[in-house]
Amino acid sequence: MKNVLFVLIFLATIIEAQTRELGFEFDYARFKYDTSSVYMEFYYELNPLGMSVKVTDAGHLSEAIVHIEMKNIDVDTFFINKDWKISHLVKNQKEEELKSYTGVIGFVVPKGNYSLFINAYDVGNPSLNKTIREKVIITPFKDDKYSISDIQIANNIKKDGADPSSIFYKNTLEVIPNPSMICTDKMPVVFYYAELYNLKLENPETDFRLHKILFNSVGKKVFEQTKVIKQSPNSFVEIGAINLSKFPTDSYNLVLSLVDTKTNQAYLSSKRFYFYNTKFVDTVSKTISDRGFLGSEFAIYSNEECDKMFSQIKYIASQKEIDQYKKLDSLNAKREFLYNFWKMRDPDPSTPINEFKEDYMKRVDYANKNFGLYTKEGYLTDRGRVYLMYGEPDQRDFYPSESNMKPYEVWFYNQIEGGVTFIFGDITGFGNYELLHSTKRGEVKDEYWQRRLTTQ
Repeated sequence: MKNVLFVLIFLATIIEAQTRELGFEFDYARFKYDTSSVYMEFYYELNPLGMSVKVTDAGHLSEAIVHIEMKNIDVDTFFINKDWKISHLVKNQKEEELKSYTGVIGFVVPKGNYSLFINAYDVGNPSLNKTIREKVIITPFKDDKYSISDIQIANNIKKDGADPSSIFYKNTLEVIPNPSMICTDKMPVVFYYAELYNLKLENPETDFRLHKILFNSVGKKVFEQTKVIKQSPNSFVEIGAINLSKFPTDSYNLVLSLVDTKTNQAYLSSKRFYFYNTKFVDTVSKTISDRGFLGSEFAIYSNEECDKMFSQIKYIASQKEIDQYKKLDSLNAKREFLYNFWKMRDPDPSTPINEFKEDYMKRVDYANKNFGLYTKEGYLTDRGRVYLMYGEPDQRDFYPSESNMKPYEVWFYNQIEGGVTFIFGDITGFGNYELLHSTKRGEVKDEYWQRRLTTQ
């Protein structure tokens, strides 16, 4: 009985650790370098909350490893494949007084299409980790066309008293990055930094207008400023700050638009961030929710965001809906499809929150964090699909080291068809647990699934 109790406690500890995530945030910005490359800055932030601490002569120390892989998809070669160690002295271990550590790494990156994979983990407790995957397109800035760099969201920008020895020092400024892209009412100001290039036009009598515009999550313009910028053969640095204290909690999109006043042609650069304001009482949320599709979050989705969401929800879509989405040929049609898809599944339309959607997207997030692989996100794996379709199993049995057997696990659902099981096995040994057998109708059946797991 004691052995059984120990195993249960051990498994509970493993499951709890799997659900935790390292307080690590990551962002990047691309700047002009030459005609074949860009200078790319990677910004990171590490919060030591929950990390293991070791005692040193210098004090209590938390350490994390950040592994970055940046692979050129076009030629199938790694541009970056390296570990960085972040050591952080924890001066006070009280949760409310823990301070995050922020850093920056820079590279000259050649033109191409890249996959970006970041895995950060606690050195003393590798199960406390976070994985980030993105695709990055590197397009060098032209020498004969005006343009704008990526926008860097910052926690602060120091002009007077900037420290030239700081890792954040550039163009006479000290730009402290905000990798989380989250602002709060404790510091309700968003700082931004961007570089403007090739400010020279053929017509010497014209200048540029720079529009700074802030949109909320439903595409409504909530802030705008415009200024004239004179022509110059040199690059120009644009910095600024926007006070958000009178804005409600929401996601915002900051857009910089550089316009040639003669032709009205514009070059745009944009950046999303999130503002959390506990002091603002939102009296218009119900009005926004009543505006239908145009008042929804989907109204500003990009084509890639629409396709990714449909890829995540296809498991619960009908065949008719799947066929319908494949035939959509416009971005607005995809946006409206997603709006109606969730609206039909909203259990209580009288509330501003779609509880079904909230629950399902939490499952997607859990699947990505717990079942993801190097080659694919968690929701695309067999375990991810089953978790999204049927929810949290009533019981999970782990078999990581059975004699002459490869690792496998068994999931039990007691309320489906009188009780069903799903058996997943790591056939390749790389952590990809394939569905080998299930008693659920319509799923894979193989009564001799053990044969695929034997090592001899």
